Amino acid sequence: MKLNITALADRMIWFITLIFLVLSLTISFALGEANYGAYVLFVCLFGLIIFYLIREQGVIKLRLNWMHSYMLLFIGACYLSAINAIDTSVAMSRSFDIVKIFFMLIILYMCYQDKKSVDTLLKIGMWTGYIVCFYTVYFYGLDYFITVLSSSARIANDALNANTVGLLGANAIVMTLYYMLYDRPRWWHIIALPTLGILAATGSRKALVFVVAGTVLLFVFKSLRSANVVNSIAKIIGSLLGLTIVGVAVLQLPMFGEVLDRMSSMVEAFAGTGGDSSTIIRMALVDIGWDLFYQSPITGVGVNNPSVLTFFLYGKENYYLHNNYIELLAGTGIIGLLAYYSMYLYVAYNLIRYRDFHSNEYVMVLILFLSQIVMDMGMVSYESKSTYFYMMLFYLEVQMLRKGRKNEAQQIV
Repeated sequence: MKLNITALADRMIWFITLIFLVLSLTISFALGEANYGAYVLFVCLFGLIIFYLIREQGVIKLRLNWMHSYMLLFIGACYLSAINAIDTSVAMSRSFDIVKIFFMLIILYMCYQDKKSVDTLLKIGMWTGYIVCFYTVYFYGLDYFITVLSSSARIANDALNANTVGLLGANAIVMTLYYMLYDRPRWWHIIALPTLGILAATGSRKALVFVVAGTVLLFVFKSLRSANVVNSIAKIIGSLLGLTIVGVAVLQLPMFGEVLDRMSSMVEAFAGTGGDSSTIIRMALVDIGWDLFYQSPITGVGVNNPSVLTFFLYGKENYYLHNNYIELLAGTGIIGLLAYYSMYLYVAYNLIRYRDFHSNEYVMVLILFLSQIVMDMGMVSYESKSTYFYMMLFYLEVQMLRKGRKNEAQQIV
């Protein structure tokens, strides 16, 4: 059998991308006291370049698009924020981190820019979630997880942040359900069930909301494909009724006790009738963010500098404001917030303009995009490599939608 070097190189690019994403999330605690994590990630990127050159027979096709332009604007806003920074070194360090992510993005985009589908990237994102979740179980030990679930407690943050693990698991579960509904069920889809248990152990409210909302949207968009309006409405009502019954039954399981209690406490906190310490602290962090914004509304008090103040107040290192919008507004001001979310505005505009609800991938990308916009209200994501991986995925989907619409127009002419 003749060895297909191009196909082998392409498969290696997929594998190295997966490893890179997993390591970017886990390497800080997987290596313990070792500080050579950045070198490991660099080796992964170098490997991507090598196999890209093999696949393309030594030809480099470097094409930049709006995503790169908007990111350069954001990098400029980060460096600009150092002017009025509380701690200039912190702002400069984080700005350089974003520069490194920018070069990472150039390499990744180069590897996937000519793909005719984002399915490869969706599967990388899904398997990243599963690997990180099960590695977290390995890190703590299975007995520890069983104890947490049986006592309706929550896992610690000794490894990766519990909310991050929960969201990665939620992402993987929703994407698995997408493949079950829009492709066909496969034997390995059963992996979503133990992952649901891991999600419950994280006690992440955001993760639970994403699984519920993502599941509902997948069924709704699937039902809307019927040519008959009455059939579509009947399918939507039936799907929602069935999901409600199944959802209520699943949430009665003892392992979801902790996350449901946290949901209830959050509602009480917003209603002013109580609440848990986590929600109260997050509300206080938002107030701190607004106070910092008022100090320097145009350029902010320095990217990543809110953590300087929160360390003084709470004694915790790298303690973010737990809200990406407020974090950027406080750290980089109006300029930084607009520069960063201009990337999302571009994607949103084009997802609406070239909408195609009959495209399976469009549906999944739309759900992921909407979830990122909403989840940013409860987490800080601008500094995460995985955030920009998904940003690239969104831009590639827009690129394919535009190309498809252009081809349709040419055929009509």
